[in-house]
Amino acid sequence: MNLLRIVDAIWHRHRYATADDIRNTMGEYHNVLRWLTKFLIEDANDPDAYIVDAGALTETQMPDFHEWLVHWAARATVRNALQGQHERIAQLTAQHEKSAADHLDHPPITIDQFQALIRNSEQVRSQLDVLCRFVLLIRGIAKESVDDVAGELGISRRAVEHAYCVAFDLISSVAAK
Repeated sequence: MNLLRIVDAIWHRHRYATADDIRNTMGEYHNVLRWLTKFLIEDANDPDAYIVDAGALTETQMPDFHEWLVHWAARATVRNALQGQHERIAQLTAQHEKSAADHLDHPPITIDQFQALIRNSEQVRSQLDVLCRFVLLIRGIAKESVDDVAGELGISRRAVEHAYCVAFDLISSVAAK
């Protein structure tokens, strides 16, 4: 399925970006992992240092195992990056808790927003703090609930809501251009 058909299908069904949409946009999963690391970590001069690459394990496995392993590698890569940024996220949490989210219950990002994020990742990265970037990834792309994101990051629900509101508003404005 080509990109225009994917976008058309999403637009007409008003669905969110799926794992297949992400793969079709990003290409091979190693590129996805490298992009994740560069987007999340401010000083990722060596993004491969954070990547958990399970590609060699999938060569002789069934497709379902391959899919699970790719998902696992992405989650493990994010957790590796999170460990390196945990102190900074804890510092930013207090700032986000002091602010109220303009609107709650933003949905996960759409394929148009995801593609805008990929095209403009340097701009988006420079305008969002590391907490907003992690929340955008875990809530907006991985579609985890606010409570699950708060638990995974070890921060309050209020901080997650505000960080996602900031990130969602930015990615919405970037996608609208």
